[in-house]
Amino acid sequence: MSQLRSISITHCSLVVAPIDIWTRRQPAPSALSVSLEGVQKKPVRKPDGTYLFLDLPPGSYLLTVTSPSFIPYKRLIETADLNKLNPVVTVPLLPSPGYAYPSASTALAFPLCDDSGAPCAGADVWAYASEDQAARGRIAQDTLAAGVDAAIIGLLQGQTVAGECLLLRGQGNEELVQVAEVLPGGWLRFENPLQQSYRRGASLLPAVQTQSAHNGIVILPFRGTLPRSFVVKAVASYGESSTTAELTARAGEVTTAQTLILK
Repeated sequence: MSQLRSISITHCSLVVAPIDIWTRRQPAPSALSVSLEGVQKKPVRKPDGTYLFLDLPPGSYLLTVTSPSFIPYKRLIETADLNKLNPVVTVPLLPSPGYAYPSASTALAFPLCDDSGAPCAGADVWAYASEDQAARGRIAQDTLAAGVDAAIIGLLQGQTVAGECLLLRGQGNEELVQVAEVLPGGWLRFENPLQQSYRRGASLLPAVQTQSAHNGIVILPFRGTLPRSFVVKAVASYGESSTTAELTARAGEVTTAQTLILK
């Protein structure tokens, strides 16, 4: 009598790829907790630092990545929107006050408070190096029309990774873009289509999109070949309150700036 053998086939529904935006490296696995709301089974961690969720029913899932070293990350995942053959979601992780700074790091750190002076946690913050000398690269196409989501970048400085933010500026226009994919031939694909048009030579400036930590501290890391001293424009908002500031950063140093007050 022949024996029947049961074969179980699993399906990889989601691959979570965390990356430290400052170092462009995979974080240590002991530093991360990766979960989907409503999913009890833990992901499978692969040697390459990615986390695999298997056999998920189609639907929406809230992805959460937490760590003592990084700002908590949350994102709503729609399984129908994922590439079925390569369902990878890159998770850009930004430093929190518990982060161990790399040597010769360039960053700004400052407290963020509400109008009563209490630390403000979870405020949205974005900032960019405003001087053209700090540009990470420049548009290499003659024209870059509004509505496109990819561009050829010339003179790109340093390693660029998915999840990184840059400020695209030129011809009197500017907008914050997030890199979705680094492609061969000097191409960058952006998460969203461009809102405005640009021409050859438009600059891509270092930018950061983050949140204030549980104690109100904001850390803005910058990479690239930076001027010895450069101006950073920062915008913070929480609910109906907001504030803007121009701060000074110094290459190779973590500079503590003045407290910003949300009003």
